Amino acid sequence: MILVMSGTADGRELVQELNRRGKKLLTTVATAYGSALYEDMGLGELCVEGKLDKNGLVKFIEENGIDTIIDATHPYAKDASKNAMAACQVKGIRYIRLERNSTQLPQSPRTHLVKMAKDLEEAVELSSSLGNRILVTTGYNSLPSFTRLRHKNDLVVRILPVPEHIQGCIKLGIPPWNIHALQGPFSREFNRATIREFSIDVVVTKDGGKEAKTLEKIEACLEEGIPIVVIQRPSLDYPLVCSSIQEVLEVVGDGL
Repeated sequence: MILVMSGTADGRELVQELNRRGKKLLTTVATAYGSALYEDMGLGELCVEGKLDKNGLVKFIEENGIDTIIDATHPYAKDASKNAMAACQVKGIRYIRLERNSTQLPQSPRTHLVKMAKDLEEAVELSSSLGNRILVTTGYNSLPSFTRLRHKNDLVVRILPVPEHIQGCIKLGIPPWNIHALQGPFSREFNRATIREFSIDVVVTKDGGKEAKTLEKIEACLEEGIPIVVIQRPSLDYPLVCSSIQEVLEVVGDGL
């Protein structure tokens, strides 16, 4: 039995393909929003909602006869990956990490506008120094770190269209007209239009790779002549990493 920890579109695509191939599998998601996506795919019966720590994963492995974990969580969900690796080590089962390659910067005379930050806190301070009106695209959970800038900077946030997140933004003091609740990923043209329409001075993002169209976001900023702060991915010592779904399928093989 395979467990796919599927916090990304790649993870959902992998689950769909493994199911099509007749593999015995389950998948976990952290939120009701993620669970609803599987319902829409007709694969709701494979999906288990809820966050599991190391001990929870060990119990899940034992109860469901899991022999392989494929970790397709977000590149920045380092605690989830650490828990998965630890649980696999405890139970002596196989761990496979699915993670798209990092984004390569485009050829441009404006690449100096791309500012790398080692973590979220550095990104907050850096973005504040680069412009007044900041478009934050790093996810709902990062917003408390940015809201301390509310009295100095004007924050525009782009989050998933989850009612609880929208309400949370308002409680954090972000006015409704600065909340963009949208499902991405977004094209370069869409990002350029957003920058122009809302007079954005600086964008903050994570490197979600090709799947998240990070390159398109960077290109939009360069073309509009504004800086973009990119939070670097956390560095983890994965025992096995695949950069594509095809690689994972080759590792998993034909057995059930």
